Amino acid sequence: MNPRPISWGRVLEIEIRRSLGGAARIRNIVKHSLAINPNQTDEMGDRPTFYVVIIYEDSGAGRRAKHFYDRIIKRLEDECDFSLELWSFQALALPGIGNAAARAAAQADFVILSMHGKSELSVETRDWIVSWSGLIANGKLALVALLDSRGTGRVSVASTLGYLRKVAEQKNISFYAHTSSGPSTN
Repeated sequence: MNPRPISWGRVLEIEIRRSLGGAARIRNIVKHSLAINPNQTDEMGDRPTFYVVIIYEDSGAGRRAKHFYDRIIKRLEDECDFSLELWSFQALALPGIGNAAARAAAQADFVILSMHGKSELSVETRDWIVSWSGLIANGKLALVALLDSRGTGRVSVASTLGYLRKVAEQKNISFYAHTSSGPSTN
């Protein structure tokens, strides 16, 4: 064991690698998505674009998701281009904005849902997930749930992950979950 403390970013990177199977697994997700959706390049033969949507509970959860996203693009920047949209839970509750976010997430290749596990998903967030999942036309996308379970009960984390796993199974989308109990990013 390493006796000196390591940074939260490094702990998160190690846990994500374990949880998602490392860079090779992420690369396979991207390649699978691009194989299913060959229209991601323009007619000029440019590199494919990988569309990512981050849905986050608050600024700390948003930073955690953005950190994860940055690690993905760093590993894959030579293989494809990336397009990123970020939406907060608060924005999802606003009808016009929530609908736009649902449409964007339904067209994405990779949706990162980042939250704390302090309580179950709100009714508004669950309603948004129902709306979003109803717009998914094919199972090409992957959903990654990043949960900070520090200071939370296992019941709310398990309930949230169970709910998201069920949605993923119903829509035949890939689901990956990562829970951490390390220092907060707030």
